[in-house]
Amino acid sequence: MSSRIAVLECTHYDKDEIKRIILKGFEFIGEPEVKDKSVLLKPNLLMPAEPHYAVTTHPTVVEAVGEILVEFGAKEILVGDSPGNALSNIDNLYRRTGMLSLAEKKGFKLVNFSKEGIVEVENPNGVVPTIPLTRIVKTVDYIVNLPKLKTHNFTLITCAIKNTFGTIPGFNKSKFHSIAPSPKEFSKLLVEIFRAVRPSLNIVDAIEGMEGDGPSGGTPRRFNRILMSYDGVAIDTVGGWMLGYKPYEIYTTKIAGDMGLGVSSLEDIEIFGDKLDKLFGADVKRVSTVYNVLEKISSPILSFLSRRLVKLIRIYPEIDDSKCIKCEICLRSCPKGAITRTNSKMTIDYKKCISCYCCHELCPQRAIKIRKNKLAEMLWLARD
Repeated sequence: MSSRIAVLECTHYDKDEIKRIILKGFEFIGEPEVKDKSVLLKPNLLMPAEPHYAVTTHPTVVEAVGEILVEFGAKEILVGDSPGNALSNIDNLYRRTGMLSLAEKKGFKLVNFSKEGIVEVENPNGVVPTIPLTRIVKTVDYIVNLPKLKTHNFTLITCAIKNTFGTIPGFNKSKFHSIAPSPKEFSKLLVEIFRAVRPSLNIVDAIEGMEGDGPSGGTPRRFNRILMSYDGVAIDTVGGWMLGYKPYEIYTTKIAGDMGLGVSSLEDIEIFGDKLDKLFGADVKRVSTVYNVLEKISSPILSFLSRRLVKLIRIYPEIDDSKCIKCEICLRSCPKGAITRTNSKMTIDYKKCISCYCCHELCPQRAIKIRKNKLAEMLWLARD
């Protein structure tokens, strides 16, 4: 089995140029069948952040895709996501990310995933027995996944598969982090959510993404690309490659490929627009994690020791009091209740902390940094 993916150069957030490039991509992967269909555009709207921070899918990409689908005959364009912080004001989210002005200008319908209700999707042999999706994903005819290409402190990358996590509304996101506290367990759950949502098409905003300690606390990085495919796993395979990771290093990519949800082998992906060697992100700054390092140890004795060694590794969030404004978003988003406010100071109880980095991911002030102890630092330096 092989999949087609278009990886096309795009250097500016110019709507007409983006439309031209996307139409060129459709010539390679095939036009979407959206005539007379209701279409949900699902961008990455992690938090209320303006587009120049490179945290969220740029509104110009959403606008360009929506216009093209209307030209292809779509009867209705809906735009929606649910932020990582369940208590975020959805109106503020849409306003600051540029979605509100876009919807008003183009007549697209903004949807509140939480208010649409929930549908429980059976998840046999999964991490959880059912997956609580926003009902809207089961009422529309077509879903276009519009992720942002970024590094991610917990899953290494966030792209097509991770972006479907936004279809889980409310506090279920924190609940899932608690149920699946390790990167591998959580990645399996993400793949199961991706399977339940089954986006029809994936178009990635990789014009400007993020490197380092993403998905919100890293550094904006120009990739100058738009990725397009009907295969979300293939998208993540190539997207991870652009961030400097091989497919087997990304749990979500490997698990999804093993489950037959798409192609996770670079050799089986037909790429239009770029060469693989040109795309590999050898100089992209990686996240501050060593979770995958110990699994590369092949010696049975060292593997036995590594399972005990991992308990001594500490890669933990730390609050910078000079930047913290005590908004308590970290407190409300922590799935284990490890963060408290005492004497006008936010404090982390590391006995409760599971290092899911939700606090780091959602802090609007970037007041939470990822720290490593000496053992973790040694493994980090030796990871390659």
